[in-house]
Amino acid sequence: MKLGTLRLNGAETVIGRVDEHHAVALESATMEELILGGNATLDAAHEAIEKGKAGEAELIDTDNADWMAPNPRASKIIGCAVNNNRLNETSHRPMKSPMFFMKGRSALTGHGKPIHILARHGRTIPEPEPVAVFGKMAKDVADDRILDHIFGYTVTNDCTASGIKFGEDSIALRQDADLIFPHHMEWRHRFEDDNYLYFIYHSRSKAADSFAAMGPWLTTADEIDNPNDLRIRGYIDGELYADDSTSNYFFPVERVLGEASTWFTMEPGDCIHTGTAVKGTDQFPSGNLGIDLRDHELTDVEVDGLCRLSNPIVAERGD
Repeated sequence: MKLGTLRLNGAETVIGRVDEHHAVALESATMEELILGGNATLDAAHEAIEKGKAGEAELIDTDNADWMAPNPRASKIIGCAVNNNRLNETSHRPMKSPMFFMKGRSALTGHGKPIHILARHGRTIPEPEPVAVFGKMAKDVADDRILDHIFGYTVTNDCTASGIKFGEDSIALRQDADLIFPHHMEWRHRFEDDNYLYFIYHSRSKAADSFAAMGPWLTTADEIDNPNDLRIRGYIDGELYADDSTSNYFFPVERVLGEASTWFTMEPGDCIHTGTAVKGTDQFPSGNLGIDLRDHELTDVEVDGLCRLSNPIVAERGD
């Protein structure tokens, strides 16, 4: 099934997809309530969708809907950084484990809603990614069992403002030699008399308002045979700039999700971005890394078997 959330007559409404252009309203008040209801609410959703297909329920026009993120109340939105083999080809040392960052629910926005880029954000790139949505609590769950905790999958555009990340949110601190420890330098080259420690903070570059566009549909896990074999495509103003696959991840989806559950108690409705698409096209050989959203009007993400997310871009231009 494909499920979603929109505002209908001003009220948050959970819907089930009937066909490409229509849906029906479901009984659950929120997506979180539907997820927590387990098989009972899933069965009710399926019945409502079948009634819609049979012409026995009022249909909602999804082409002109006021979309919200599929679960607007996720307690956690976690991203997995640099999880693509192409991004790791030039790494000084391979990653030991998935690296995470977090976004607040205020970063969420829905299909068709604008992504707002402030002048201080500077250069901002798109990152097309699938998202795993948890269906039940997960803590310290082994990789080979973690998919049993997933309710479904959706799509996100993990906007990243490298302008502010490197311009305002990065700092190099010269540390006293006696306070430099092996773990400080393990991940990078160290040059003679090099006692600088480098820090990058990701909140403004990753988690600003509208930087977690998500949806429109949440596809239940039973429809996805293998999350490690999903084609991901990114479009800018209708042109394909990235064509990649989750099979190119540095860490497979199970490893990402299991590692997350080691550090964070994953709750029903929580979201994890599993890794970005990087591989470019003939027209855009640098893929997403060559795109500055500020120069464009529309950005799309499509993942086979899930959905296509489309968002206009509203960018302030600084000097």
